[in-house]
Amino acid sequence: MFGHVIGLLIDPQAQWQKIGSLSDDALRRLLLYPILMGLLPAIGFYVGTTQVGWQVIGDDVTRITPGSAIPLAVLFYAALMGALIFIGWMIHWMSSTYGAESFFIKGVVLMGYACTPVFLAGLFAVYPVWWFDVLLAIAAGSYAIRLLYLGIPPVMKVPEDRGFLYASAVFMMALVYVVVVLSATAILWEYVAPPVFTD
Repeated sequence: MFGHVIGLLIDPQAQWQKIGSLSDDALRRLLLYPILMGLLPAIGFYVGTTQVGWQVIGDDVTRITPGSAIPLAVLFYAALMGALIFIGWMIHWMSSTYGAESFFIKGVVLMGYACTPVFLAGLFAVYPVWWFDVLLAIAAGSYAIRLLYLGIPPVMKVPEDRGFLYASAVFMMALVYVVVVLSATAILWEYVAPPVFTD
């Protein structure tokens, strides 16, 4: 399950070929991968905001109380899992349009492995330096998009040209999900789980 991580970071095309050659039962067993890896950013966020803290202006360190950080970390994890489920379902739903071989869990697993850089970068939230985290998030997001484009053809068993269109449609749906989550975050922070700051 975790044996694909290094391959996706070093030689993604060969690793996607290996993942694409797995049986349907083997792919179903990989579902645990995104469920566990999604914990990394949530744990990193919790530790970074409650224990380490961050500086906005001057030397004052800002932290969030552990009690208010727990619901935020849980909502963060739920948003990540929601993204994987929604986009995985969209991968499956669009499969007939592109002549792909699919089932729901296959789409979730594909998206979970494509998000590997995002999961790993999220662990660096343990050290919340805003400029570093922003640069790391941009790099991880860009590489995740590359992994999605490289992974769709071999895993979904479609030709390269059709795979490009397929991956582009999936990417557009991911952008829609991001906008929805950003809007929901503003509402949740205001009315459901507001962060409580501490000095």
